[in-house]
Amino acid sequence: MKLFRSQRNLYISGFSLFFWLVLRRLVTLITQLAKELSNKGVLKTQAENTNKAAKKFMEENEKLKRILKSHGKDEECVLEAENKKLVEDQEKLKTELRKTSDALSKAQNDVMEMKMQSERLSKEYDQLLKEHSELQDRLERGNKKRL
Repeated sequence: MKLFRSQRNLYISGFSLFFWLVLRRLVTLITQLAKELSNKGVLKTQAENTNKAAKKFMEENEKLKRILKSHGKDEECVLEAENKKLVEDQEKLKTELRKTSDALSKAQNDVMEMKMQSERLSKEYDQLLKEHSELQDRLERGNKKRL
């Protein structure tokens, strides 16, 4: 009778352990499914918004093409002049950028030199301070010997 009960308890505990593992896996799968569904909804709305924006930009592009065709070649001359002006401004800005980057590198070099000089001065000051303290100690010993 004891053997029967112990076997029964073993089977019950084994089944409950197996059932617990199955339930745990089921819960993780359900949570993953819920996350994927929410991601799907977000991606779907993003895709719809992107499609709407693309259609809007395409319509605007078509309108602008029609306007450009209607205005003709006068606009092309104006656009070319503006383009040349923008190219000149770009060249000016490039030269200005080169000048400022050169000035920046020079300033960085100056800072590095100042740091090195400061470190050297600090070392020299420490050395002089050490020598001074040694001389003070010698002077005090000399005074004590005389007394």
